[in-house]
Amino acid sequence: MESSNYGYDSVLIRTQSNHECVPITLLMLADPDLEAIQRYKAYCRWWIAEIANHVVGVCGVLQRTAQEWEIMNIAVEEGYEGQGIGSKLLDEVLEQLKQFKANVVTVATGNSSLRALAFYQKHGFRIIRIEHDHFTTHYEQPIIENGIVCRDQIILQKSWGDSNSLSYMYPYSKEPYLAMVVSVRIAQIRDSGALIRMKQKLDEQTTFMLLEPGERNLNEAEQRDMIRYALRSANSNIFLAEHEGQIIGYLEAIGGKVARNRHSVYIVVGVLQEYANRGIGRRLFQTMIHWAQDRHLHRLELNVQGNNERALHLYRSLGFRIEGIQKNALVVEQRYVDLIQMGLLL
Repeated sequence: MESSNYGYDSVLIRTQSNHECVPITLLMLADPDLEAIQRYKAYCRWWIAEIANHVVGVCGVLQRTAQEWEIMNIAVEEGYEGQGIGSKLLDEVLEQLKQFKANVVTVATGNSSLRALAFYQKHGFRIIRIEHDHFTTHYEQPIIENGIVCRDQIILQKSWGDSNSLSYMYPYSKEPYLAMVVSVRIAQIRDSGALIRMKQKLDEQTTFMLLEPGERNLNEAEQRDMIRYALRSANSNIFLAEHEGQIIGYLEAIGGKVARNRHSVYIVVGVLQEYANRGIGRRLFQTMIHWAQDRHLHRLELNVQGNNERALHLYRSLGFRIEGIQKNALVVEQRYVDLIQMGLLL
């Protein structure tokens, strides 16, 4: 549809009505990944910009926590770009999110999206993080805009008032719907058997855990004791990721046991392979970091195999830094593997 002369007030901004379809072709102007769109569109709250009953713009926002939201997609029909519709749409969305008691709104875009970067910053968003090589890692085909190869993901954020949230670490997930249906909670004694079985399954699925299949000799009583100790401890805890009643991931935060290292926590984490790369590990870390900050803990540390690139990318994006490398520390499938030591100061 060709654009025509219209007044700014003739642009109607409204929420999506029941059973109304969000136009996929419009969404793909902002996100070329059709599979990702199909995954997140049902879980977003959508706003529509229309002129004379014709949809010319959309904005989808996903609620991450009670006070944190993420803009997943905002697009304006090509014939209507540069005419202030996107600004009016975003202004209305932000105003309504404030009414929903939002403290923080996050959005992600590419390093080559120059117009988008300017657009968000004009609306009060600030760059808070860069995830290097995100698009070259997660997209099969190269994306080129403005003659620039899109490689890095730029995370921007707008906040209102005083916010002590950890939203600056909140992920842009290609599968955000899973984060909505996965719960993260503290392990209870009743979880002992299921947690051991999950760990044993994980040992069989991946070589990135320390133990090989069959080496995990921990029995249910010993696991029960570990959970009981964590529940009573001021600087240790065990966090579980659960989907439809099944434990699919865990994070053990093991606090120092003497006066000189009680401020420090060692981390062990694992997620079942069928749920990997869906933001669950990040969710476990974020929950743990909230917990650690509440208890005024100061240092988090972990070890990761040097060939575990996905885990290294996650830990770096959370703020962990490499502190040392143990050369040939492990033998995995008859090959020497380096062990990388990483730390994060809170």
